[in-house]
Amino acid sequence: MNVQCLGTRNQQSHPDAPDNLTASGETDTTVDLTWDAVSHAVGYHVYKDAVMIDTVNTNSYMVTGLTTAMPYEFHVTAFISGESEPSNVVEVTTL
Repeated sequence: MNVQCLGTRNQQSHPDAPDNLTASGETDTTVDLTWDAVSHAVGYHVYKDAVMIDTVNTNSYMVTGLTTAMPYEFHVTAFISGESEPSNVVEVTTL
């Protein structure tokens, strides 16, 4: 049997970490998160205080159900079949 390699496809399973996570529009119970999209990512995991709270397929997310005047830390990861390293962490205190 004669086998030929006709080329390879880049099948990166762990994407790059999302860059430039920012928080804005803080209220007493919500905050808006945005970050730079990651090429080839299937979606993103959103973390609050190191616990995953949701999975989204866009590079923005409105966190709801927060407690008034409380500090929180958020980060996101991208995924394909594996998960990226975490983004930068943003610290938010609700109003």
